[in-house]
Amino acid sequence: MTYRITVIICLLFAGLFLGCQDHQVNPDGTPKVSVALPSLPVKVTNTVGEWLVYDLHLHTPPGSTLQKIDVMRGNEVLSTFTDFSIRKDSFYLAHIWLPYPRSGWDVDVLTNRFQVSQSGRTSVSTFQVKIDRQYPDQRRVGFPVPSGTWFTEDAPDPSSLHTRALFLFPQPVFDPAQNGYVIGNNPQRYAIDFTKVVDGLPYKNKGDKNEDWYNYNLPVMAAEGGTVVFTADGFANNGTPGKIDYPIDFTNITGNVVYIEHSDGTLAMYAHMIPNSIRVKVGQKVTAGQELGRLGNSGNSIAPHLHFHVVANPDRKKLVNYSDGLFLEGLPYSFPAFRKLGTAPDNFLTKQPVSLFTPTTSELFTNVIPQKSAVIEF
Repeated sequence: MTYRITVIICLLFAGLFLGCQDHQVNPDGTPKVSVALPSLPVKVTNTVGEWLVYDLHLHTPPGSTLQKIDVMRGNEVLSTFTDFSIRKDSFYLAHIWLPYPRSGWDVDVLTNRFQVSQSGRTSVSTFQVKIDRQYPDQRRVGFPVPSGTWFTEDAPDPSSLHTRALFLFPQPVFDPAQNGYVIGNNPQRYAIDFTKVVDGLPYKNKGDKNEDWYNYNLPVMAAEGGTVVFTADGFANNGTPGKIDYPIDFTNITGNVVYIEHSDGTLAMYAHMIPNSIRVKVGQKVTAGQELGRLGNSGNSIAPHLHFHVVANPDRKKLVNYSDGLFLEGLPYSFPAFRKLGTAPDNFLTKQPVSLFTPTTSELFTNVIPQKSAVIEF
């Protein structure tokens, strides 16, 4: 039982992309790939290691197929990517995660080499991504849930559903500076779904009532101080874990939600709270650790949990409509300290009967973010 935001939404909008083809070709007549980055590369440090991360929004001429992407430093192939989370109507979405060199980067660009096939012919296009020699560490925030043992479902990882999701624009937006199309935003690229674990289990009894889940109705707390800029309350909980009780769209997908603006303009989102539990109002100043509401199961949620993420908002866009916060780009963050107790199966919350989690380690981490499916204690 887990949170699956935007996976279905992506499919709903795929048909709108048919009219946005620029028919680019190389001088020899072979297909050329147009490329745009929705945000600049960043360094991400999780419990696996350090990574350079960026997304590529790609468009190929009609009838052609993108087969693979080689990311190169000079003539050296650092990694090859063939798994694209969107592959529809000549548009592709690629998620690039590269091991970050211990001493930083010794080049100013990475070359992305695209192999494309069309009508039995294979061609190659390239696109250079400018990179910095060194990147700052991600921002540090507090935990948005009380101390204890927590399952960090779909935390940042190349295979995480949050990492691979996207809120698509009604039509792709051409960026002349990049000569490519941006097809949407991913505010939850570095999101975590927090589910509490007690004695190796996420719930008691059968788990078919919200009240069975150990995290239900626990306080949701501000991970960082700031100003409340948007709230939405009054959406019903989904009454039976494993089921969604009402249609989900851009007007209710995050359920009962709070957005907090930090001093640097970034925003944190806290989603799926219990209806009528939100304790803060727009314009109110909050401090780190202050209670915002109670952890629930509203919106696009099939089990009680807290969905938390941080986004950039460089233009200080005002959040007026419910969906405004969805069209921003996610930012990585870290927590001061926690212990990793092991990794649970991806289906830890959905498998019946539930499997008991047994710790396999007690490794201390500082100033990093958990990996996908980690079980941590703090």
